[in-house]
Amino acid sequence: MNSAIQDDYTDEQADVITVNAKAKNLLYNAISREEYEKISRCETAKEMWDKLEVTFEGTNKVKETRINLLVRGYELFQMKDGESVEEMFSRFSKILGDLKSFGRPIWSGEQVRKILKSLPTIWQPKVIALECQDLDKMSYNELRGDLIAFEKTHLDRQIQQEKKNIVAFKATVAKPKNEKEEEGGEQD
Repeated sequence: MNSAIQDDYTDEQADVITVNAKAKNLLYNAISREEYEKISRCETAKEMWDKLEVTFEGTNKVKETRINLLVRGYELFQMKDGESVEEMFSRFSKILGDLKSFGRPIWSGEQVRKILKSLPTIWQPKVIALECQDLDKMSYNELRGDLIAFEKTHLDRQIQQEKKNIVAFKATVAKPKNEKEEEGGEQD
């Protein structure tokens, strides 16, 4: 600042201007060119931050809607047909991460219970065995490892056995014969 302008400000005001300029500079350096266009006319770093926050997180109403959708996705979560344990845990982890980023973390014991409830009936023997343990002491990663091991050993064998037991019959369709054809007559 030149000395004529500097004399017009108190030390406190000069500090505020300096801090604002540094914050604005940090924000400018942290964003892309497209994002820069959105905030380039802002006067203060706070104004820039608020505009970026609405751009990336949305308004409070948008945030609440996203949270509600995530909670619904969590509540309705089920293992899909043909999905591996790894794929299921990947989908579930994404939901958990998104919920946590919106300030709605799910504690480990609840995560373990939710995963066990989401498994199809073919997993029932394993679920029953796991529910005999203290689920509050079981970590998310312990459960993941346990289910992967069970999938590799028991379920793969069971699925192969079920495939062997399937008997297929070839279907044929019999075409009805026209009475005139049987008698050697002409067809209309």
